[in-house]
Amino acid sequence: MTSIDFLTPSSCKPFVDHNADVTGAASWLQAYFLHRAGVEPPCRPEGTAFQHRVWQQLRRIPIGQVVTYGELAKALDSSARAVAGACRANPIPILIPCHRVVAATGLGGYMGETGGEALAIKQWLLQHEGYV
Repeated sequence: MTSIDFLTPSSCKPFVDHNADVTGAASWLQAYFLHRAGVEPPCRPEGTAFQHRVWQQLRRIPIGQVVTYGELAKALDSSARAVAGACRANPIPILIPCHRVVAATGLGGYMGETGGEALAIKQWLLQHEGYV
């Protein structure tokens, strides 16, 4: 798994792929949306060493919990802005749960946006996980 894209309902097509990793990721995502997610499938996103450090920390945030950009930055001996940049560069949302990182004063942004459809997706994901 190297990336996930959010599609509009009109652009969705039936999923057909015989690659075991992709099929495993698709099965995990289906289970996640049915509230039965188990062990996360392997993923190999492309990114910098710093981005990989951030993404590794994101995968440790349990479902239904959040951390702030500042808390994550402190744990990584970095800045909140750098953490936000790594979150924005995350090519595998949900599997690398950047939606679980929030601002100190609210939801913050999602996928490089601070409003609109992207923030609605973040809010929905957090509600789905029982946080908001």
